[in-house]
Amino acid sequence: MTKTGWIIFCAVVVLIFGGLIAMNRINQAKLPKSNGSSNIYGKADSKVTLTEFVDFQCEACYAYYPTVKEVKEKYKDKVKFQVRHFPISSSHKFARIAASYAEGAAKQGKFWEMHDKIFEGQKQWEVASDPSTYFNGYAKEIGLDMQKLETDRTSDEVKAIITADLDAVKKLGGNGTPTFVLNGKRIEKVDNSVDALSKLIDDALAESGTESEKD
Repeated sequence: MTKTGWIIFCAVVVLIFGGLIAMNRINQAKLPKSNGSSNIYGKADSKVTLTEFVDFQCEACYAYYPTVKEVKEKYKDKVKFQVRHFPISSSHKFARIAASYAEGAAKQGKFWEMHDKIFEGQKQWEVASDPSTYFNGYAKEIGLDMQKLETDRTSDEVKAIITADLDAVKKLGGNGTPTFVLNGKRIEKVDNSVDALSKLIDDALAESGTESEKD
């Protein structure tokens, strides 16, 4: 290819990329306003809130899943746990659709059931040509209305919820998954162990004047 040809080719690529960005901004602007997801587990009025921003296709999130699940059960009577969405579509092509299924299930009061199914089946659906076959299977297993699920998960409302979560984690400075936030402050590093996560929660409970699990 000649030098002129390369210049023309590069210019076309730049124009296409710029057009995609502009189109994405226009599509986001058309979405309804949203405060993001509200998937809560544990003590809703607790003075301590631990939020986890997850990407369902992320290997680290998959590794943290059993740890966080155990800690949720350990502190469910004292702490408010929240999961929000952080699908990194640039490296995880099925992350966004997984989030849409989880949020669609939330519309039927079964976010946590779908959340668990998606994580537990990650190694199967992430290598599938069409992960929706697996997601629909999980939905049937937990008793969802399939027609309502499809309507909800593809709705502008769910798209707006996921977009709002992404905006929220970016404002917090989250740059990888999972991103943990304790009482509104991003935690720089959380070791993947029940003891390490429990220590953070115990300290927060003590600071808030709430009895910790070990008391």
